[in-house]
Amino acid sequence: MLRLAVHFVQGLMMTSVIIGSTLLGVAGGPIAASAASAANPSCRGSNLVGAFVRNQVGAGHEVTTIAFTNVGLKTCVLGGYPTIIGLRGARQYRLHVTGHGTYGGNLRPTDLAPRMSGALIVSTGDLCGPTYGVLPPSQIYSGMIVVLPKNEGTVQVPDVTFDTTCGLAVSQLGWRNHFSFQDI
Repeated sequence: MLRLAVHFVQGLMMTSVIIGSTLLGVAGGPIAASAASAANPSCRGSNLVGAFVRNQVGAGHEVTTIAFTNVGLKTCVLGGYPTIIGLRGARQYRLHVTGHGTYGGNLRPTDLAPRMSGALIVSTGDLCGPTYGVLPPSQIYSGMIVVLPKNEGTVQVPDVTFDTTCGLAVSQLGWRNHFSFQDI
């Protein structure tokens, strides 16, 4: 009788381990995207949520990373160079992008399955010209609206402070190998 109980408990434990590891494998899948395929449509603004990730400063540059998560029901392609609208209070300002590719690198178009994330890298300078470290208020923004390429809509990203005194460079929307939100 004791031997039967031991075998029953061992079988139950093994079944629990197998089910648990299977569920972790499914639920713990990748949060980042994969290389883009031509079979998927472009991501629409209504299917994306944008969030400020972090700022990094170095060598006269400020690099801002923005995450975009697909909240839609289908896989879409996140890619291309966006237009940026700066937010200051209730006012919106279409900003002049001075460069494609950033001090923080560039990204490649990528497929975003539902609940997966891609990114945008925004790079500005902080030590230039006559203002050299003194930022004029007219160049500081407290949020942004990212206008997706191909008129696919917009994504608002509140609470991201940046200045364009020394220019504004953007990466493509997307992802790249060996890129993570922690590394930028």
